[in-house]
Amino acid sequence: MVFSAPGQALPHRSRQTLYPNHSKVVATARPERTGTMHRFRDATQGGSVRRTGRSHLSEGIRAQHDPLTAGLPWYGWLFDRILAHTPDVAAVLEVGAGAGLLWTYNYDRLPMAWWVWLTDLSPDVVTELRNAVDGAPQVTVTQGEFADLPLGDSAFDTVVANHLLEVLDDPSQALGEFERVLRPGGSILLAADGPTHLIELDRLLAGRVEGWRPLEVPRYHLGNATTALAERFAGVRLERFSEGFRLADADAVVGLLGAVCGAQLSATHSREIRAEVAAVIERDGHFHLTTDTGLFVATAR
Repeated sequence: MVFSAPGQALPHRSRQTLYPNHSKVVATARPERTGTMHRFRDATQGGSVRRTGRSHLSEGIRAQHDPLTAGLPWYGWLFDRILAHTPDVAAVLEVGAGAGLLWTYNYDRLPMAWWVWLTDLSPDVVTELRNAVDGAPQVTVTQGEFADLPLGDSAFDTVVANHLLEVLDDPSQALGEFERVLRPGGSILLAADGPTHLIELDRLLAGRVEGWRPLEVPRYHLGNATTALAERFAGVRLERFSEGFRLADADAVVGLLGAVCGAQLSATHSREIRAEVAAVIERDGHFHLTTDTGLFVATAR
């Protein structure tokens, strides 16, 4: 089913817009958000985030640690960029929304005349998100393949994919779908990591875990995705995220390493790493993790 404005459904791949009458969106009264926002946050906090490699770790850090020191800098920055590249009256799609953390952290900032669609491949994630956004009339959730989105042509003003291309077997098919559902002149925003993202974790593990290889660098990353995007979109540019992660708990760092290499990290190595990280925290007040992260922004032709 193709989702349109509330109460309407369009045929698959219809060329109608999701809300052809913008004045109706503008006229919609803004609901009282406090209770809804807390329900949304409670339901999505700690939800499953299906990522691998560096992207998986990034989401884990953002989701599991104090949002004032880990989540908000990234999600606040990303939402700022979405605001900058999206009109005041708009249909916005996030593909691969996962636990919905982008919207959890920024729900109070959602413009009055935006309609937001969240889509994910996992039926379980979609069920969680649908329960979470109950009572949030501007947000719709749908399940679908990233390479065959159940949404109309030229339907959206902005499409967002937060660390999604790295985990797809064939990103070109997904890019084709993003191009299809964007209206001409609409914005595509794709977040990705670079080769040095979280490099400190590699350094902690090097020499301690037999046969350890550096964290996998995804097929598409900050250094090489421009060409693929330029084949379909105009004005491709990269906006860098300058914040890093600052962790003040040595056990949290060891926990992240355990997520990377699992049983390969022995108790002895865990103690050694914990002591090394604790010494850094004692000296600097935190343990810094590099974020080689940015956002590709482009325009639909």
